[in-house]
Amino acid sequence: MLEQLREEFPDLSHSKLHYLEAEELISPERSPSGYRKYSSADVDRLVFVLRAQRDRFWPLKVIKEHLQEHGVDDDAATVTSIASRPGPTAQLQPVRLDRAGLCREARVDDELISDLEQFGMLPESVMFYGAGDLEIVRAAKALAEEGLHPRHLVMVRTAAQRQAHMIRSVARPRSRPADPAAQGGAEDLMRDLGESMNSLHAALLRSALRED
Repeated sequence: MLEQLREEFPDLSHSKLHYLEAEELISPERSPSGYRKYSSADVDRLVFVLRAQRDRFWPLKVIKEHLQEHGVDDDAATVTSIASRPGPTAQLQPVRLDRAGLCREARVDDELISDLEQFGMLPESVMFYGAGDLEIVRAAKALAEEGLHPRHLVMVRTAAQRQAHMIRSVARPRSRPADPAAQGGAEDLMRDLGESMNSLHAALLRSALRED
């Protein structure tokens, strides 16, 4: 079952599945020997949970509430509660792009990619780029068009790295190698803390821009 979903969810692991089961978001049947058996309905429910985390940035509590109220319903037009849910609305679809493809998708030239590599915002000497890299390039393009080039954004990169270190320092003590559920919980805690940090940063920035 993991192999079936890894194309869309490359980071999906057994520890993640065990954690979602411990949180009662999925409940596969067990064989007499204890082996988990996922029906098509179980897989549909799991895919909904993973997409709600990835695309809608819903915390697990919100996903559980939605499943209790609506079941597995991925049609945004019929889910009236989506607009009131927390988190950003941007969706990151999985991509795998070479350098030329990244330039094409982001509509930038190679010089901007090189600048982002030089100032530590993109990895150097990689063969392929993912959705996160594409998001960085698109944001950098919009800023560069207004005169804010990668060399001006080093403080943004540094702040993000410090925030990531802070979040990991909180989440890592909750991850125990022998406890898959705890490992999954730590991963979700990092995700939720990251979204809270993004919300705080956006609010502080809006406040600062309103100041005279």
